[in-house]
Amino acid sequence: MSQRDYGIKKLSDFYKEHKVMKIKDIMDPSPNLIRTSDTFEHLIKVLDAVKYHVVFVVDNEEKLVGIVTEGDIIKVLIPKYASVDESLISVMDANYFERKCIASKNLTIREIMSKTTIIVSEEDTIIKAAALMVVNRVHTLPVVKEGKVIGIVSRLTLIKHITKILSEC
Repeated sequence: MSQRDYGIKKLSDFYKEHKVMKIKDIMDPSPNLIRTSDTFEHLIKVLDAVKYHVVFVVDNEEKLVGIVTEGDIIKVLIPKYASVDESLISVMDANYFERKCIASKNLTIREIMSKTTIIVSEEDTIIKAAALMVVNRVHTLPVVKEGKVIGIVSRLTLIKHITKILSEC
């Protein structure tokens, strides 16, 4: 029996019917952006309403300069020594976290962000984005054109695309 007898299309037929998908075909064109001069307090308000739990940081010319993730925020609030020696966590004051939140309120995004080095363009293939996510252990990638963020691709976006492919077989 052939593959078609089982209701499964041949791969060659599938490829003939589908164009090579690019990032522009699956990206979300509405990434969340914040400026380097914005504050920690503003960031927290923005993050409360974002879809991907990541915010791309842009300068005054709207050029991508960094990224802020949930991990970056937690790093701001945890003392440096806790990451060096886990046993020191038990000696921390019970109200440390709350005090640190208040003390960090006016930090600028530039002080919190991570530099962005991993990007994709709208013309890149989906496999490139997937590979970059796996190799670099990231969940989202900025889609950049001429230095400006024009979209976002996430692991969830890739999963939805996989679901679509499998439903069409």
